[in-house]
Amino acid sequence: MAAQTDFWGDIAPAQVRTPVAIMKEQAALLGKKTQNVVEGRVASAVHAQQFVHRFHLVVPALDGYTYELFRVAQEIDIYPLITDEGTRLENEEAFTNWLRAKLSSDKTKKILGNLLAQANS
Repeated sequence: MAAQTDFWGDIAPAQVRTPVAIMKEQAALLGKKTQNVVEGRVASAVHAQQFVHRFHLVVPALDGYTYELFRVAQEIDIYPLITDEGTRLENEEAFTNWLRAKLSSDKTKKILGNLLAQANS
């Protein structure tokens, strides 16, 4: 029997921080900032040939109340991402700038303040 020939060549993961890894980093930081009263969680799924990543705020003390703060979608290429608002983010820098603005926005701070108040009641 003839030896098999490998046509695949070398295979290695892309050398880039993925959006989901960045989101998970921020989720972990939120838990630390709130002593885990409000936790960040990232859920990923595949829908219509896209990876969809959802960022949730979870309050364990309120029966695990979950609020979807935002979601992003990507195809097989890591970038561009499309946000739930329809914004197209072409690269990691655009994503991190968008994410920074989203997480530090007045709207997000109000949501977090309300969740903290309810959890501490």
